[in-house]
Parts: sequence; structure tokens; C-alpha cells
Amino acid sequence: MTSEERLAWVVSALDSVGVRCLVMGGHAARFYGVERNTNDFDLHLSPDCWDDIKAKIQASPLATNFKVVEGPSWRPGAFRRFQIGVLPSGREEWLEFWRHNHLLPDFHEVFDRREIGVYGGQKIAFLGLRDLIRAKETERESDWQDIALLEEFADSRDYSAVLNGGLDLASALSRIRSRRGFESHLKASHFRDDNAIRQAVELTASPITEAFLTPVASRNRDAHLPIAAIEPVVRNRLSEVDPGTNLHFALVEIVRRRYKLAAQAADRADKESIRRTLAAPSDGGAS
Repeated sequence: MTSEERLAWVVSALDSVGVRCLVMGGHAARFYGVERNTNDFDLHLSPDCWDDIKAKIQASPLATNFKVVEGPSWRPGAFRRFQIGVLPSGREEWLEFWRHNHLLPDFHEVFDRREIGVYGGQKIAFLGLRDLIRAKETERESDWQDIALLEEFADSRDYSAVLNGGLDLASALSRIRSRRGFESHLKASHFRDDNAIRQAVELTASPITEAFLTPVASRNRDAHLPIAAIEPVVRNRLSEVDPGTNLHFALVEIVRRRYKLAAQAADRADKESIRRTLAAPSDGGAS
């Protein structure tokens, strides 16, 4: 059984006992096109399944030939993990559940944006591509390597959707996160559409996207750039450069790096606060 088939079987086993979830993590990255090895199973769990998830797993086919064991959690109340097997290599196989991921909105919102596709021979619900990108904005460098590829995939999808009439141009421009995506729209002369640019700069909430759009939007008197984490000197320089030049892309990478470092620092601080809370001694109720 391949890793993909194993995931499909795991999801089917959970579905048989009423567990609603979305696949995230490494398997979701593979589904969207990132080549990477992964054996663990990361799932975003519906909150109503949280309290009795252990009982549901034990009542599912997952526990037929293996005694399922719950492992320790570094984020109690939001993250649970269960050993569901041992691989031929001797490595433990873990099933990991998020009730709430600090990088994502609540389950119901991301569930509405889920993507269903065939994986391991059956249809599975995955975290939406752009939600997956957000979920990977952690302190780990490997996640940012995935992000670089996923951003290109997402921009390519949006570009194709614009050409096919499945997405309006403003929405696509408001989500550009890769150089390849920007260059595709540039070659197609999409930045000549002043109305789309105006809407895009109002819609975007990403400083990376803003950095891509600034050289174009600055030529549009009616465009209003949103406030974003870009240093004034970089923002001013962006408004002066020609779109699609090496200097433009170099400035975008400056903004991207600052965004990445800020996201890594925020994720690190979040984890440290949890570690401190777990390490804090309890007063045992003493006054």
C-alpha cells in the first residue's frame, strides 16, 4: 500500500465512524503538486468530533489490528496525536488532529473553501490551496520551501481561471504571490485594465502582493494601496520602478523576506508562550 493509499484508507476509516475532517500538511502539499516524502497524517478536525475522537478511532477499522495509543500533545486543547501503526522501517505512524490551528480561521470557514480530489484511489477533502499556504507560514524552513512552490501553483491556477472565465481578473491580481504569476499577467497585458487594478489593490491584504502591484498601481491615480508591512523607503522605491524589471523583483524579495521573518517570529513566539504555560508550576490551589 502506498502512502497515498494509506491516507485514503485512514480517511475512509474515520468517515465510517462519523469523523469529519480535512487533510492538511504533507499529504495536502503532495495533492497540490509538491514532491515530498511524508508518512504521518495531518487532519483539521471538525470541533464537534474533538471530545470523543479517541473513542471514534478505537471503534473504527484503524484499531482492528493495532492498539491505538494517544501520544502527548505540545498544544493541549488544540492538537491531539495517535499512533496507529508501525511502518516496515520501524518508524511509528501517527495520526494528528488539529481542532484549531493558530494560523487558520475556524474549521467551518476553511471547510467551505475545501477542495475535493482523487488521492490514493478515492475522493478526499483537502484544505484549500491558499489556506494550506497560510497554514505553512511557520518557523520551519521546510514549510517555506513548500510555500514557494504552492504560491506558483496557486497563481497558475488563478491565471488559467481568468482565461477560462472562471475568475475575475481583479481577484486574481489581488492574490499574486509569485514572480511567475506576475509575469504571466504582465505578458497577457492584464495590467492595462485600470479598473481591475483599482479593485485588486483594494482587495489585497498581502504585502507581497502589494509589492508586486505597486509599480502598476502607482501609475493609476485612482488606485489606493492598502496599508501593509512595507518600509517607506522600499514602498517609495517600488512606486518608481518599471513593472517586471529586475529591480522590481529584487524589491519584492525584500518585502517577501521581511514578511517571512515576521511570520516565523510570530509562530515561534506563539509556541514559546505555550511551552512556558506548560512548564509553569501549578500552585495546587494553595493561597
